[in-house]
Amino acid sequence: MKLIVGESPLRLNELHALGESTTTLEISSAAWDRIRVSRAIADEQLAAGKVVYGLTVGLGSKVNMPIERASVADYERSTLIGRIVGVGGALDETTSRRALALRIVNITHGTSGISPHVVEQLVAMYNAGLTPVVARLGSIGSSDLPECAQLCATALGVGDVWCDGVVVSASEGLKRRGLAPVELGTKDALGLFNAGSVTLSRAVDAAHRLSTTVRAGIVVAGAACEAFGVNPSPFSREVAAVRHDVREDEASRELLELLAGSWILEPDAVKLPQHALSFRTLVKLIATVRDQLSRFVEALEREANTSTDNPVVLEAERDIRSGSHFQSLAACVAGDALSIALTHWSNASVNRAIKLVNSPIEGVPRFLAPQGAQSVGFNALMKSAVALATRVRHDANPAGLDFFAVSEGAEDVASQLPHVVDKLVRQDDALSLLVALEATCAHQVIGLRSGLTWGASATTVHKVCAQDIPLLEEDQPLGQFVDVVHRRIVAGEVR
Repeated sequence: MKLIVGESPLRLNELHALGESTTTLEISSAAWDRIRVSRAIADEQLAAGKVVYGLTVGLGSKVNMPIERASVADYERSTLIGRIVGVGGALDETTSRRALALRIVNITHGTSGISPHVVEQLVAMYNAGLTPVVARLGSIGSSDLPECAQLCATALGVGDVWCDGVVVSASEGLKRRGLAPVELGTKDALGLFNAGSVTLSRAVDAAHRLSTTVRAGIVVAGAACEAFGVNPSPFSREVAAVRHDVREDEASRELLELLAGSWILEPDAVKLPQHALSFRTLVKLIATVRDQLSRFVEALEREANTSTDNPVVLEAERDIRSGSHFQSLAACVAGDALSIALTHWSNASVNRAIKLVNSPIEGVPRFLAPQGAQSVGFNALMKSAVALATRVRHDANPAGLDFFAVSEGAEDVASQLPHVVDKLVRQDDALSLLVALEATCAHQVIGLRSGLTWGASATTVHKVCAQDIPLLEEDQPLGQFVDVVHRRIVAGEVR
């Protein structure tokens, strides 16, 4: 797939596809014009002797010190290499490849002042399949200074790259693709590393995975409602409309579509007027989780599709001014809010699973164990359910609030977006397993309840699970079944 960047905003699926080996980039002609103009403005400011951060005065706590360049190339090279301080082993190739593409996409906004020949080198590396090896840890969310320095230094032949599936030195990788190490111009180093592309790459992947998990969670929750025999009254459009909330209206519509044709929607099929809140609040859960995920995705798309440079080149004013767009605070807060919403989903999911296993259900033996008292059934599996829910809940603690001032106090706040992304990834790992566990329980109940008609949610869950899980008639190791359903969920088969 070829993506032309610099024309229209990229959405989540396109941003995610930037990590694929088959994706190539082409910068639009309008974007190239912006890049050239911003470089010309930087040269004008330098020639005029203007005080510009990173162009004529130093970085961080050296902001009051004029830059003395005996050699522009040597100074810029040193500025870049000296900030390669990431630790903790390397990120995977897909994440790093996406990060390189995201840096290119952001440069197309024409606010960085980076030399066009440096941008050409980055594009050539990406399209040639040269992916920088980048450390996993080091960013605090006020740009990914350590990681982006390592990411972009490979254009100079510094560090390592993936080339044809193996790691080689950057200089060797460039040579194999017929490229020479690039030489940086004034301010190029700052323009390259003052960005949040690496964390953004990880966040895009987390949001993409969570989108799959959330949809699967909704389908499985619907199946659990059918299997248990829940009164669907709280899901009705009329009840949702009382709130005048478009998010709940949409959640009601989505859930009822999944339940269409189910026996629980037949008149007087369910005698009990209402059931436990883990079932009854499903419309609100869907609306809340979808809303928070949407806010997080919107914040990430904004980071990718607008300038994050500092200082900012202003074309109309022919000026360069200090800014703080590298501070990814909106994405951090949205991510923390999303992690709380996911915990509410997890709490409800584990309680639905427990009720499917432990509560009396017509035609279903205790603990879903056909052999009765001689069988453990699904009862012991609830320990794993609680363990998973506890992991999700633990990571609901806000991650963006703690920080120590660095660079002589000049950098005294930070978003900590990398930490927020870390916990969202952990939550997705546990929550997707919990959804698989709930699906496994619902599958057994659906198989045991004969003579009923099922909606799309129960039909989907039963069909997906039945590929690998028989209707259990005796005790078996249940963990293996949850794991295989989990793999199918991650692959997007429950939707």
